[in-house]
Amino acid sequence: PAGSGRLIDVGCDHGAVPLDLLSKGIVKELLLIDINKEPLERAEKRATKRFPQYRDRISYLQNDGLKGIDCRSDDILLISGLGGETIAEILTSAFVDRDKTRPSRLILQPQTKQYELRAVLQELSFFLGEEQLVLDDVRFYTIIVCFNDNVEDSPLSELELYIGPGFVIKVLGILGRSELSETDKLLLEWAEKQADRLKLEGRGDAGRAHLAEEWAELLGR
Repeated sequence: PAGSGRLIDVGCDHGAVPLDLLSKGIVKELLLIDINKEPLERAEKRATKRFPQYRDRISYLQNDGLKGIDCRSDDILLISGLGGETIAEILTSAFVDRDKTRPSRLILQPQTKQYELRAVLQELSFFLGEEQLVLDDVRFYTIIVCFNDNVEDSPLSELELYIGPGFVIKVLGILGRSELSETDKLLLEWAEKQADRLKLEGRGDAGRAHLAEEWAELLGR
């Protein structure tokens, strides 16, 4: 949201997204973190060249995830481009202690293992507020937005953990429509890909096989 405080970007690479948010006034300061020094050097070089006026608002830290980092209650945490299992490990290490201050919002873009990530988010009591898909060329990317919310939610089903609770609702909402938008068609294309993936995984996993049947039935396949 506009006027946000600090954005923490774990695995920042060259820092394009956080630097853009800072330049537009959406966030007030940045903490850019990467486990390797080269990405941080690239990010600092980019910031120095394009946004020298913001040098006092940007901090760079070579670090393993959030180890040793004290989050603020109004922080926004961005972790993009890492595997879902890696993101889950970072979050578990940082927030398994429920007494530690948590960011107000998490923006996560897992490349893999979304089931495992959603399961950990549920265990850590982060509320899955919104899920979006981004189509880049021929690949779909998932973005999960979570909130630090103390509201007790019903546990997610296995299908919701795999597909995503928001996506299940969106897909079911368009199945009965007589006319589909281009966005609707893309969402159904993605849903079919999930069905094929579940069917493939189900060949060696009874649980996945059951989910494949459940999802295919919902899609009317």
